[in-house]
Amino acid sequence: MTEGRATVFVTNLAPDHIYTSIARYGALRPVTSGNFAVFKTARLLEEIVRALAASEQSDYLAFSGSGFVAAMCLVVWLTLHKECNALLYDKSAKGYALRVIKRSEIVMQITKAQDEVEAKQL
Repeated sequence: MTEGRATVFVTNLAPDHIYTSIARYGALRPVTSGNFAVFKTARLLEEIVRALAASEQSDYLAFSGSGFVAAMCLVVWLTLHKECNALLYDKSAKGYALRVIKRSEIVMQITKAQDEVEAKQL
């Protein structure tokens, strides 16, 4: 794995997008690039897993391009790691903003929502 500088995994590297604002977080590494056949889900998942298997929890996942590709990347990331250092594009700031997504918080919210649904059914 990487030592020292973090890696920024970009969900889909687009040739017309400017990534300079995320370079400060680490070295860019595309998970996918260009137009990708999202309906070939098995192939897409294989490519995503292959790329993200090299990630460490301290790395970053920058969201760019297809929402479906990004969703699959996040699922794989949170299966591999307890949390995700997510970089989201902020139009007003004209750059990427860091948000941390924790698997434990997702599980807690799911449990809370299920308890509320169950309570309403009683």
